Amino acid sequence: MKIIEALSLAAPYIHLALKEEAIVGVVDKESEIVVKYLAGKRVDSGYRDGQRVNPSDQNVYIAFSGKNADVVIPKDVYGVAINAFSFPIRENGKVVGALAFGLPIDNELKLEDYMGTMDKIVNNLQDKVHTIASHSEELAATSEEINKQAQHALEDSEKTNEVTDLIKSISRQTNLLGLNASIEAARAGQHGAGFNIVAQEVRKLSFETSSATENIESSLRNINRNLENLKQNMGQINDATNEQAQLVQDFSEIIEELTVLSQEMKGFMHDALK
Repeated sequence: MKIIEALSLAAPYIHLALKEEAIVGVVDKESEIVVKYLAGKRVDSGYRDGQRVNPSDQNVYIAFSGKNADVVIPKDVYGVAINAFSFPIRENGKVVGALAFGLPIDNELKLEDYMGTMDKIVNNLQDKVHTIASHSEELAATSEEINKQAQHALEDSEKTNEVTDLIKSISRQTNLLGLNASIEAARAGQHGAGFNIVAQEVRKLSFETSSATENIESSLRNINRNLENLKQNMGQINDATNEQAQLVQDFSEIIEELTVLSQEMKGFMHDALK
């Protein structure tokens, strides 16, 4: 029995071994006749037993030349993308035919498209994360600067308190001087009447200065409370910003791992489709 006849008999078993997904064909080189042809479940090149090989079928004619063939036939040819490959059949050292196969690869190509889309999404997401990280760093720097400014404002407020204390002291001394002046003017009688008016005005100014100083102190206390609250809030913002920056860093590392995995899967699919 010639080898082509043996392969023709074995073709149905080869077809079953490939779960009937692949095209299996045995072709005689001398007559260029398809001796045995079995279509796949989802793909059919249209050959039938006893039909001549299409002159443009590179997959078969490469095998006729003594070389292994491995070509991808696009979807528009048979309705489904096919990975066609064939092997020369040799007998007594001479090529006498070709054993041809055709596997549908539409699912693999679709998966490759999905991987490409995922790769784009990951890259886009990575760019967004880098932008967020940059903004987090800017926010952290800004909150730190505001915190320093609030501290400086508190320190300046403390100095202002010293000034108001000094004004209050001067006011008390002025009031005391006015009181003493009034007493002396009273002792001077009619001759001290004009001086007494001045002394009363001095005391009046002292009271007004004291009242204004108390208002200033009250306002400063409110400012201090607000500054303390601002400082605490900025501290909380700073802590939250640092935590956010760390989360962004962790997220960025996860995306980096996902990128590497995506590239590895893409390379694996590329090699698997060869």
